Amino acid sequence: MRAGSVLDVAVPGGTIAVEQAGEGIPIVLLHGWAVDRRIWAPQVEMLADRFHLIALDRRGFGGSTAPPGLAKEIGDLFAILARLEIEQAFIVGMSQGGRVALRFAATHPKRVRGLVLQGAPLDGFAPGPRGEDAIPIHLYRALVREGHIARMKEMWRNHPLMRVAAPAARSHLDSLLADYDGRDLLRPGPDAATPLADSLAEVTAQALVVTGEHDMFWRQLVGDALAYGLRHARRTRVPGADHLCNLTHAEAFNALLTEFVTSTGGAADQRQ
Repeated sequence: MRAGSVLDVAVPGGTIAVEQAGEGIPIVLLHGWAVDRRIWAPQVEMLADRFHLIALDRRGFGGSTAPPGLAKEIGDLFAILARLEIEQAFIVGMSQGGRVALRFAATHPKRVRGLVLQGAPLDGFAPGPRGEDAIPIHLYRALVREGHIARMKEMWRNHPLMRVAAPAARSHLDSLLADYDGRDLLRPGPDAATPLADSLAEVTAQALVVTGEHDMFWRQLVGDALAYGLRHARRTRVPGADHLCNLTHAEAFNALLTEFVTSTGGAADQRQ
């Protein structure tokens, strides 16, 4: 990742590590599960000359000390924008980070200039994932709690959602997973998620819903549902890509992100 300034933002229970690069329109980047902000390296390296990129380690991951808890991440994001004196930002959420991005857009619509959901799940969407589309999180949690985190990470690395062909991207992903410490799986219990599938129309932000062309079947279904249910959404797929399209097909993903930001009233920087 291109060198940028890093600060720790105080939130309930600890801090959130936030890295910034570039100037201009603010774009917040929320990573998925079992990785950290470095998953956005291709975006920071290629787009920092155009935008103000804000990549953070979500609570429970990377360099953040705040204990894990999806429900608290809405407040974390609000605190980060306040600390950086940003009135509105584009919020980009990949995979699990998309859950946070969508909930933030529903809770704080005036703080969201645009919403990008990449391979995101949707709480309350039915049918749920099954077969290889599903993540055996209960098994992963049991392995970590029994002290077998290496086995858990091996299984997760071989899950279809983590499919990466290019050697450089694969090496980068392996380094991120090597640093994952399983803090979120050691919590007393999983997060209880309020269903959002029936309330998507309440989200007013312009949205871009992205999946890789070869992402998992359930993620494709969810992407279609998000684009249908959100009031102002575009649906697109990255040709030839799997789930981690921002990493493996960075140029195509960055082009989609750039076009969305610049065409969604993004001409002026609204930092205060």
